[in-house]
Amino acid sequence: MTTEITHIQVGNPHSNRPLELIEQLIKCLCSAQLASDAPPSKEVLLSLLQGTASEPKEAITFAHAVEASIEARNYRRPSTLADLRSYAARIVKLSQWANRDIRSISRLECRQLINTHFSRSAHIFDKAKTILHSIFAYALRQGWCDINPVDCIESHPIREETVNILTIKQIRAILKASAAKDLQDMDAAMRLMLWCGVRPGEVQRLRWRDIDKREKVVYIDGTASKTGGARAIPLRGGAGKLKLYDGEPNAYIAPRNWLRQWVKLRRRAGFRHWQKDALRHTFASYHLKYFHNIYLLQEEMGHRDATLLRTRYLNLRNITTNAASTFFKME
Repeated sequence: MTTEITHIQVGNPHSNRPLELIEQLIKCLCSAQLASDAPPSKEVLLSLLQGTASEPKEAITFAHAVEASIEARNYRRPSTLADLRSYAARIVKLSQWANRDIRSISRLECRQLINTHFSRSAHIFDKAKTILHSIFAYALRQGWCDINPVDCIESHPIREETVNILTIKQIRAILKASAAKDLQDMDAAMRLMLWCGVRPGEVQRLRWRDIDKREKVVYIDGTASKTGGARAIPLRGGAGKLKLYDGEPNAYIAPRNWLRQWVKLRRRAGFRHWQKDALRHTFASYHLKYFHNIYLLQEEMGHRDATLLRTRYLNLRNITTNAASTFFKME
């Protein structure tokens, strides 16, 4: 069939035989040159109609595409790369696509992989989908495949939950716990999370040189920020106490045994159950109640826009004006 097709002028503009042209196009689509479960791209169809269909492209294995896409992101933080490699290794192993031509992998196969092996939670589902999508996106940019088969997979539906905001009484309990001799090394990190809205992952990367005592701000540059953007956050309320600390400039603010100490501090303060990012949610809610400026809050939180704040980050239901004022006057 291939030999026959190469002698046909499919795209002859002077042809008066439209039915014959259609038959010839169908033959082309059925030929071994386009044997794939994915539909041919617009460019391929156009080249066939013009009689200029290219030779079969070099086959790139899925495993090669995975390694190349990770290597292209080698500038990311070690922890991010480790997480990326872990998910990518699981995808390669569970899919059994290592030696497959990446062009041959279909939408259906991608959907089945994610639904079968990565649907234990919404977080795992979306993380696996994002990483698989990034692999095909890189391959697409390199010309190794014609489509991104992960585009058709919808993100896992988000189940909304009520955001828990700490009361003034609970905040005082945390301050009391952090004042204990065995938890004093957690005091500064806790204050940055609670009164500056710094993310837990960011506070672990901050050093004492990032605290500007003269300007009364904490600087979070691209090396510490989760999103890569820099921001400066005023040291308000209890964070003002950081001006009294005299840490070594290059020393980290959070202790080495950060996670263990953080769990210990929360339990000492009387918390048995803890919602993720509770201090950050608390900061955001008191901030908006006190300043009434969602765009200022967005800037200090390090969000690209105010959408997340408006939809699921705030809970102003039980925060009074007096409570918000007290929050920013605490020491």
